[in-house]
Amino acid sequence: MLVLSRRVSEKILFPGFRASVQVLGIKGSTVRLGIQAPPEVKVLRAELPDRQAEWGAPVPAPRSEASQIAELVDRRLKIAGLGLGLLRGQIEAGCTEDALAIVAGLTEDLQLLQRRLAGATDQAAPPPCPARKAKKALLVEDNANERELLARFLRLGGFEVDTAGDGADALDYLRTRGKPDILLLDMGLPRCDGPTTVRAIRRDRALAGLKIVAVSGHAAEEYDLGRGPAGIDRWFSKPVDPEGLIRDLRRELDPSPDL
Repeated sequence: MLVLSRRVSEKILFPGFRASVQVLGIKGSTVRLGIQAPPEVKVLRAELPDRQAEWGAPVPAPRSEASQIAELVDRRLKIAGLGLGLLRGQIEAGCTEDALAIVAGLTEDLQLLQRRLAGATDQAAPPPCPARKAKKALLVEDNANERELLARFLRLGGFEVDTAGDGADALDYLRTRGKPDILLLDMGLPRCDGPTTVRAIRRDRALAGLKIVAVSGHAAEEYDLGRGPAGIDRWFSKPVDPEGLIRDLRRELDPSPDL
């Protein structure tokens, strides 16, 4: 290692790389350095070894406030569309109390959107009060937008919902917070994928009887998983039919005729 003492404005040259380092200023124990190098020379911070090269790499433009608002409105409109589809089904079936619960959820969602557009903090609206005791669902999905949309839709349908981003988080949840009524599980997950998560759950006696529902863009035949209590109880293909999902989840949890 070459050790040098440099004053402000003095440079260190690297002729072979056509690069130089110049001391720009010293304040306390901090030294500001200016680095000049051709674009093909990567310059990285040692404390961030996995960061993209800071020299010569394109800097992504910050997202404008307008684009963030547009994304927010688009997401909320999708939620409202799913809720309206479910509401129509409940009205046609004569389930007045459930329909009123969905209306309450949609109202809360619109109020949340109004607060966000007015600059208020985005706080999750409480779930609607369903006509029957809410069933607890754990939703495991790594795509944040899909996770929020489906969780919000399940809440509109009267479920109490917690979420996890992958199988590892889901297993940690189940071991520390207990068994929900039903687990909705994507198959293509980081760290710990869906099939691995299913097998770990089925080996755990404390989780015996847990209903596991796959919600995946892949076909069931792609995975070596059993059906029923030893594997997957139900399989839903993406994109999910909202009305059918809620209806079938209720039947799976409570097959009484009034559902």
